[in-house]
Amino acid sequence: MMVKHSVPRLARALVARRRHLLPYLRGVLRGHPGVRIGRGVRLSGPGEYDLEPGVTLTSHVKMWVGPGAVLTMRRGSKVGDRSVINAAVGVVIEEGTRISWDVQILDTDFHWIELSDGTRRRHKAPISLGPRALIGARSTVLKGVTVGEGAVVGAGSVVRRSVAPGAIVSGNPATEVGKAASWGSAS
Repeated sequence: MMVKHSVPRLARALVARRRHLLPYLRGVLRGHPGVRIGRGVRLSGPGEYDLEPGVTLTSHVKMWVGPGAVLTMRRGSKVGDRSVINAAVGVVIEEGTRISWDVQILDTDFHWIELSDGTRRRHKAPISLGPRALIGARSTVLKGVTVGEGAVVGAGSVVRRSVAPGAIVSGNPATEVGKAASWGSAS
C-alpha cells in the first residue's frame, strides 16, 4: 500500500523540481548562471547585460541593450511577465527591486526633437531604480529617472521625474501621494 501512495507524490515532486530548474538552466545556457529566465524571454541588442546571480526574469520579458549601453540587474531583483526594458544609454536595477507585469522602462525617446531655436532636446538619459523599489503593473518609467530606495510606483503610472526614497507615486504624470515605511509581497 505504501508504494501505491508514494508514486504519485514522487511524480508531483519531480514535476515541481523540473519546473523550478528549467529557468536556471535557461540562464546557464544564455551565459548568465544563477539567473532565472522564464519562457519566451528575449535578450537582444549589441550592448552588455550585467545580470547578477539571483535575478529573475519571468515569462515573455523583452530587453534590448544598445551599442555601448549596459543593463545592470543586482541580486534579488525581478522583472514581471511581458515587461519591456530598452537601454540606449544604461539602466540599473538595484538589489531587491521588483518590477511588476507589463511595465515599460525606456531610457530613450527613440527620436530627437528640434526646438524652434534650433537646439535639440536630449533624447537619451540613464535610468536608475534604487534598492527595494516597487514598480506597479502597466507603469512606464521614462529617460533620466531615478527611483529612490524603497519607493513605490503605483500601477499604471507614467514616471517622467525622479522619485524620492520611500515615496509613493501614482498617476500620469506620477505625483507623490504618500510615504512608504516598507512593502512586502501579498502572497
